[in-house]
Amino acid sequence: MICEEVELELSGGEPSTEARAHLERCTACQETARVLGLAALPPLTQTERLVLSGLAATTVERARSQRRRGEGVRRVGTLALAAGLGALLASAVVSRPAPVSEPMVRTVMMTAPEVPVLDFDEANLSDDEVFFEVGWPSPTEGDL
Repeated sequence: MICEEVELELSGGEPSTEARAHLERCTACQETARVLGLAALPPLTQTERLVLSGLAATTVERARSQRRRGEGVRRVGTLALAAGLGALLASAVVSRPAPVSEPMVRTVMMTAPEVPVLDFDEANLSDDEVFFEVGWPSPTEGDL
């Protein structure tokens, strides 16, 4: 048996005969056994034994009471969901859409706007005045 196996047996409870034989020969395992012995819990008192024996019944009772609370919450949630669904269906049945009225159509007669007549004096319009070129900036005689 190797030291790791002995250590596992020592930490798990009562060692086997092979572990005891190894423990008599190995000083490292003897030190481990001594440390584990120091770290071991003291034996249970009578009060602790009574509490531990009633622990299973107490735990079961608490689990049942929490399950009962959960069932109540579930019932309330189910009833709220059913009420909401019923309200949705009732609102769909009760509030039918109002009939759509026909749009009113009117015919309006429109006339073309009057265009003002511009009176141009033919004497003032010459080809020279209408068509001319502008160079920008205009060169002056001194710039040429």
